[in-house]
Amino acid sequence: MGASKSKKKNGPKGKKSRAKAKLDQVWGEHVDAEARKASKVRIGKSRLLPAASKENDRLTTNDGDVNMGRSGGKYHEHGNGKKPSYDARADMGSSDDDDSDDELDEGMNGFGNGGSLASLLKRIRHHSDAGASAEKKVSAESDAEEAESSEDDDSSDNGRNHSSKSLESDESEDEMEVAENIQMAGKGIGDDVIPKVEDPYEAHFSKPPLPQLDSLPNGHPKSSSSKHLQLTPLVANIRKVNTKNLLSSSTEVQMSGPLLDLWDQSFNSVNDCVKYSKPDEKTTKSTNGKDASPQQIQYLWRALALAPYQHIKQVLTRNWTSVNNEALTQRAKKDGNKMTAEGNVFSPLQMVLYPAVSRYADVLLTMENRQNRDEISQLLSMHVLDHVLTSRTRVQRHNRRIKELTASSESQTANADNSTDLLDEGDDRWRDQGYTRPKVLVLFPTRGTCWIFVKQMIRLLGDAAMVDNMDRFDEEYGPPAMSEDGSDDEEEDTARVRRKAILKQKGPEWNELFGDDVNDDDDFKLGMSLTPNVVKSAGKKRRNVAGNADNGSGASGVSVKLFAEFYRSDIILSSPIGLKMVTTKKDDDDEDEETPTDVDFLSSIDICLVTRSDVLLMQNWDHVNGVLDCLNQQPKQISDIDFSRVRNYFLEGQGAHWRQLILVSSFADPHILSTFRRHSKNVEGQLKIKKKIPSDKASICDVMVRVKQVFQRVTCQSVTEVGSSRLRYFSDHVLPKLMRLKQKHTLIYIQSYFDFVAVRNLLLKREVDFVSVTEYARISEVSRGRARFLQGRKDIMLYTGRAHFFLRHKIKGARHLIFFGLPEYPEFYPAVVNMLNEGLSDKVQEEEDDVSRMPMSSLALYSKFDAHQLERIVGTSHCDRLVRGEKTSY
Repeated sequence: MGASKSKKKNGPKGKKSRAKAKLDQVWGEHVDAEARKASKVRIGKSRLLPAASKENDRLTTNDGDVNMGRSGGKYHEHGNGKKPSYDARADMGSSDDDDSDDELDEGMNGFGNGGSLASLLKRIRHHSDAGASAEKKVSAESDAEEAESSEDDDSSDNGRNHSSKSLESDESEDEMEVAENIQMAGKGIGDDVIPKVEDPYEAHFSKPPLPQLDSLPNGHPKSSSSKHLQLTPLVANIRKVNTKNLLSSSTEVQMSGPLLDLWDQSFNSVNDCVKYSKPDEKTTKSTNGKDASPQQIQYLWRALALAPYQHIKQVLTRNWTSVNNEALTQRAKKDGNKMTAEGNVFSPLQMVLYPAVSRYADVLLTMENRQNRDEISQLLSMHVLDHVLTSRTRVQRHNRRIKELTASSESQTANADNSTDLLDEGDDRWRDQGYTRPKVLVLFPTRGTCWIFVKQMIRLLGDAAMVDNMDRFDEEYGPPAMSEDGSDDEEEDTARVRRKAILKQKGPEWNELFGDDVNDDDDFKLGMSLTPNVVKSAGKKRRNVAGNADNGSGASGVSVKLFAEFYRSDIILSSPIGLKMVTTKKDDDDEDEETPTDVDFLSSIDICLVTRSDVLLMQNWDHVNGVLDCLNQQPKQISDIDFSRVRNYFLEGQGAHWRQLILVSSFADPHILSTFRRHSKNVEGQLKIKKKIPSDKASICDVMVRVKQVFQRVTCQSVTEVGSSRLRYFSDHVLPKLMRLKQKHTLIYIQSYFDFVAVRNLLLKREVDFVSVTEYARISEVSRGRARFLQGRKDIMLYTGRAHFFLRHKIKGARHLIFFGLPEYPEFYPAVVNMLNEGLSDKVQEEEDDVSRMPMSSLALYSKFDAHQLERIVGTSHCDRLVRGEKTSY
């Protein structure tokens, strides 16, 4: 930049020799001290950028300390005149301190012209809302000493030292590749559309605690047992935002709070920068984007996604494109969208999700399906890994700095400022963690889904991952081992072929959850710890991501330990029932009562991710609510907590307002919406993505049987009266007609098990001959009941929705169908209706009387509170008419 280059010398061989060479400055490109001080040029392969702003200078204290925030992304300008691109390495901090100029960076390559780069930065800062935060790097001598120390995976975050080596020695080619990917994804946007933004991690977790109010908004005094917080209403200003030509027209995206304000500000900026296809084209500047062109909307979402992507750890960005490419390619082949072509960093759905996910806003996604499940899971796994690695790296850096200050204050007793400043309780520089180490909680329905998610995280880490206990994890969570005895028995071969045919009929969704080649156990819990900046020592052999033994090469990586203790874990992977059994115990006096035990390890959760919420809903949603109630409570055991390192909002009891809640489901359900509304308290706002159902895409279109389908609306005033009102209507209008006509081959589908108990008791009271198939019945009972119903020996069969979800029985012998409540999954409605007349041959029908040979019928009972289920079955437009229409029968 500011000095002429000299001929580069060959570096010394060996790790110790290179470390000594760094300190002695005996090789590489040399610049004298005066020139370095004048131009802020760093010696070696990397260069310091010119002084960014006076705000960064204020961060540097007299004793050489700086604020330990992650610096913003850095611009590089190619020498060939290409457009500038961001350096995505957020962990490569720089400082304006002269003492730090003597350090060497192995991981960056400075290229381009100093004057043009300075002018580019000046133009970028004009459009930037927040200045870059300075970050001080520890000395090379301290790094060399720390790299030689042994690794400590099990040490906690609270003030303990970790043996580590800086990851800032990554290859410059990887850095340039990340920058080129961002440049390629942002091509045509303009230089200023991708803004230089503050690190989302720093922006979110450095916010001060919310102030306390002396009285409630309505004027009533605050009770002594509760605290009211000055929190801006985030749900009241929720508004739909535009995703024109990015997502399907049936997809609806809503934002609220600061997230919505960010979208409005970004839209105004993009509206000025975008180049229209026609020179005379004019677009009205509207905050909601309704009048914006499709080009503006695409550029806006792309800029919002790429801005925080610059701060992702390079160990993740190095592998992100290749890992995510498979999902993008499949999506491109399916819908032919150019935005999903190879070379883009994100798919269209990921572009809409990532701005909110990266800024730690609460997210409710109710449009997951088999086509987009992989890209959603990959994006969330990258976010979880980046959060943990960023937090752990900051704690390690602070540990080393505190150790240096402590040693300096002890050796130089005359200088008492360091010790006084280090122990100052009002200094928030070192507050970088919570009460306990676990930061992320991920809930899964089965071990198989957990196994897939962990595999995705390890693939993102790539060759840098050194995994412990991987073989045990594959054995306990991976696909079960298939027995291959090589038997030539024809009966066994026939049974095996028949079973495969039956499993294939159950559908791909069912086989992904409960098939023979997946682990469907729903009682598990797993701790996972990550230690970044670990040196791959030659004495330790670990299994890398490819499954091969790594004998150590001296490079730095990430140590991943599976089956770690909860208090020494960073990520907790569990099922709701598995975590509830750990956190609760039976009361001795009352066996039905459960009291919470030790939940302190959940007191400092920053991200709570609930995957496959629709499957958890079919298991037991109360367990999910119970786990969420245990999050971010004040700990009971405080003996091992270093309160000087705990963030202020945790001390104020406001951890829930900084916790990010992400709920992913394939459909919207009142239970899921209620849980999100209750536990979504994030100060960053909310993002809700749902999908409207067109009439031609409704599940009722998949009915292949010619049958008259009747939808009967049951009148009720409140949601608590839905079950009793439906039972009353069935008892007064439906059951008497069945008994009077002596109607046989009648299948009653009941979604809720509580409704099943009520209907069963009613039939027993009326002395009706029936059989039942539930998820709790034995196999022999189910087989006997199905046979009797097919033969006509039992007139009525009760079939629960959870039994159909877990077992997918194909009921034969039904000619009349009654839905006692609509099914949650829309595909269940046509699947059950298509069972009519299944297994009834012409001979059997001739032997029956005239009543049994009546035309087939289908009756569905619903209320206005079943609008979500009804919308998925008949479509959005027909749902409004069925819920609000004057008639009650359709």
